[in-house]
Amino acid sequence: MADNTLDKIIREVGSLPPEQQQRLIQLLAERIPQPAQIKTIEQIASEQGKGPLKFSEIQDLGTFFPEDENVDDLVSTIRSLRQDKSARDLA
Repeated sequence: MADNTLDKIIREVGSLPPEQQQRLIQLLAERIPQPAQIKTIEQIASEQGKGPLKFSEIQDLGTFFPEDENVDDLVSTIRSLRQDKSARDLA
C-alpha cells in the first residue's frame, strides 16, 4: 500500500457500494480519538464545590482595612505584611 496515494484510496472507496462505504466510515470513526470535552468555568467550579459569590461575602473580604485610610496607607500595610523591604515609586 506504500505506492497508494490518498487520492487513489479515495477514488477506490468511492467505487464501493454505499453500505461498504458506511461500514468504512464507522470503522474509521471508532479508531479516531475524539477530542476531549472542553469544560466551562461553571462546570469546573461545580466539580470543585464552588458557586457564585454573594456581594456580602465580597464586602466581608475587604473589611480588613479601615475605610478612612488612603491608598498610600494601604500600600504600606501590604508591603509590611509581605515583609517587602524594596521601595517602589508609585508616582
